[in-house]
Amino acid sequence: MQPLTIDLVSHPDLQFRVDSFFVPDAARAEFEAAMRRNLSFLEKLPGFRGHLVLEKSGGPTSFNVVTIAVWDNPQAIEAAGKDVRAYYQKIGFDLPAQLAKWGVRAELGNFQAFRGAP
Repeated sequence: MQPLTIDLVSHPDLQFRVDSFFVPDAARAEFEAAMRRNLSFLEKLPGFRGHLVLEKSGGPTSFNVVTIAVWDNPQAIEAAGKDVRAYYQKIGFDLPAQLAKWGVRAELGNFQAFRGAP
């Protein structure tokens, strides 16, 4: 996989899936395995530009893992959401139930670059 680069001048319609998680230490290995499996699936989808995983290094937030997936445009991120839900159903992965089992808290959302004045 190529390094993630973000060029908003050439690609102003890029879309970002930003998922923030609090992952308890006891669930970390299973969470990371699921995250790797998910990334392997995402990399094959049309419009996928790259992925970044951040670990908390300081600050007051309770979230300790943040993932960012970058997509070509709104259509690509919308289609990816549908594809991921279908994939989870096919493999029998119930995301809300699994997060609850692991004790993981999550906030998930789609974003675009701010287009207002700085």
